[in-house]
Amino acid sequence: MKKPLFALFCLITMALAANAQNQTTGGKLIFEDNFDGPSPIPDTTKWELCTRWHPDWARHLSQSYDQAYVKDGKLVLVAELKDGQYLTGGIQTKGKFDFTYGKVECRARFVTQPRGNWSAIWMMPAPPTQDWPRGGEIDIMEHLNKDEVVYQTIHSFYKNELGHEHDPQGGDTVKVNREDWNVYGVIWTPEELIFTVNGKEYMHYPNLNLANEAEVEQWPFDKPFYLILNQSLGGDGTWAGPIDNAALPAVFEIDWIRVTQP
Repeated sequence: MKKPLFALFCLITMALAANAQNQTTGGKLIFEDNFDGPSPIPDTTKWELCTRWHPDWARHLSQSYDQAYVKDGKLVLVAELKDGQYLTGGIQTKGKFDFTYGKVECRARFVTQPRGNWSAIWMMPAPPTQDWPRGGEIDIMEHLNKDEVVYQTIHSFYKNELGHEHDPQGGDTVKVNREDWNVYGVIWTPEELIFTVNGKEYMHYPNLNLANEAEVEQWPFDKPFYLILNQSLGGDGTWAGPIDNAALPAVFEIDWIRVTQP
């Protein structure tokens, strides 16, 4: 085969292979964890432990792999009462992986869900250059207590501070079988966020391209975000409500998580 024809043949083969990959994965895979490594510690090239601090979701974080570990090909996130102290687990890709636009999917299940339970798959801006909620927040999935629904939500200055919760709709619930494995996702483009459960589209949050965007910050979703997986506990005065100590631990399992781009 002559060199020009051979080069053309190679280019066509590579293009077909790339197209086949896109058809299989829904795009170019830029991040993946199947939690199938030999170590009980989540891959430290991808994840770090979430840090305890003052927001409700983070106030009981143990910062220990005792509550965030890999077992039997799953990430196990635990919230428990130990020696009179609540300890919860969470990991994040902060400082290790972030991205702008793409599709996130995560297969997860709620193993035990006592009162006060609060499981989440979500994203925050990297780095957080502004006080919450100005930088934005993308909640792919939150689950409380023994609810038969999950919450899919965005947060922003426009929604939370200016009161535009319904124009456009900034949050919705989806009924799920909470004992089953479900795939929670979001498709993030420059023009909208599309929230999914098991591949079905639910809430669409559009970029309104407002003339006064710099002032109202309706679309802060134009910069890199990182991933967070965590199991929290509520408590009196919190969204998740009082904790049923006798029913602890709460256990949240992740089978895999993937991020693709077109």
